[in-house]
Amino acid sequence: QRQAGRAGVQQTQWKPFRLRVFSTGAAAVAAGPPVPSAGTMAALEGRMELECTMDEQDVIVLDSGSGYLKVGFSGEDAPRAVLPSVVTTTMADEAREDGDGANAELAAALKKQAYYGDEALREAMMNANANVVRPVQRGCVFMSSQHKDALESLWDHTWRNVLGVEQEELPVLIADAQPLGQSAYASRQWTAEVMFEKLKVKSLAIFNTAVLSLFSTGRTRGLVVESGEGITQAVPVFEGYAIPHAIFKMEVAGQDITAKVQEMMKRDFGESQASSYRDMQAVLWIPLGCEALKEKVCNVCVDYRMAMKGPDIDDEEAKSFELPDGKIIKVSKEIRTGAPEVLFGSGDSKLPSMQKICNEAIMTCDLDFRQDLVRSLVVAGGTSMLPGLAPRLKSELAAALPAELGRQVEVCVDSQRRYAAWIGGSMFASMSTFDQVAITKQEYEEGKADVRSLVARKTF
Repeated sequence: QRQAGRAGVQQTQWKPFRLRVFSTGAAAVAAGPPVPSAGTMAALEGRMELECTMDEQDVIVLDSGSGYLKVGFSGEDAPRAVLPSVVTTTMADEAREDGDGANAELAAALKKQAYYGDEALREAMMNANANVVRPVQRGCVFMSSQHKDALESLWDHTWRNVLGVEQEELPVLIADAQPLGQSAYASRQWTAEVMFEKLKVKSLAIFNTAVLSLFSTGRTRGLVVESGEGITQAVPVFEGYAIPHAIFKMEVAGQDITAKVQEMMKRDFGESQASSYRDMQAVLWIPLGCEALKEKVCNVCVDYRMAMKGPDIDDEEAKSFELPDGKIIKVSKEIRTGAPEVLFGSGDSKLPSMQKICNEAIMTCDLDFRQDLVRSLVVAGGTSMLPGLAPRLKSELAAALPAELGRQVEVCVDSQRRYAAWIGGSMFASMSTFDQVAITKQEYEEGKADVRSLVARKTF
């Protein structure tokens, strides 16, 4: 269905349509849209029941990643807003000297200003004394008071200023990169407390990002390889449930490619062109700059060694990158193809690599399930947008697996894989099933004495 979006914005809407047919006699056939006659209806009475379920409930879908926060409403085909997961605070250098000490402290507090997302990054560039906090790092919420306060304020800003909704009106679905286990309980318990106590939500559901990414492709079983800003992980999913003991991850992802690019650019430019290198550093601070840099010049080769031996056949446009001041620089082949090699171990078998964690995840699962995993290997996350990544992963994994499995490797590449987890959450939250798995306000109040157990029972 296409419906008018909120605030006058046209958004693609999908609502689940469920048709159940119960027949007590011979096979009942649904003939299509024509309205049956009265005689036909009488004949079908008692033999067939049709049920159509369409859930019109709005649910806030939130994915707080290491690099970016994605937020929007259920049923929409893309996030309403995508902003960097960064909070920057600035403080006045000194309080007003007039008045007593209490008034001076109050004046200083009033001068404290918080910035979020794009504004936070701009403020960090302009103000050397600004305090920059990234509350989510390497896929995990830092549980220090500073990071928790920053994430809570970022969520509040998202609710009030980005979505413009009253918190208590709507339920929430949160995509969480951490698999359900001992390490996830603390952050999920804190998340539940903030959502119900501070943001006053109606209900809350927490789902694993890999499960939602797989769901966005229409599958319920397969191997999801997520690579975002902070982590890359291989998650086997069976009938909608991630298998915790078979999840393998590495702390090598988009930010590490960026760091490698910076390192190689500094070496190529040298101190003689320090001003150009400073421009390069500046562009990496701009939210879309880092993304544009990797998407514009970086790519993954199926065979890196062979590619480096041959001539540079890319055209001038593929080699060029424009800095913020308008200056165009030429990026070498070694940087364009070499920086993403950190995902594949850079040729060192001792280093973590994408093919290694996939191989370990597959071989940890039961023998009967391995074929399903290799035939439905789904890549998701911002870093998976690198050109050539899927063919390289297929090649590396086929070589690492036993021959029988290696021949069956199929990598699913979806055009919307950058936001696959959010899209999967949007789809699931549109279904009436959402209410069955969400923690309601009443359940939270009744189980407040042991929130940890409640979260363990009702999050996936």
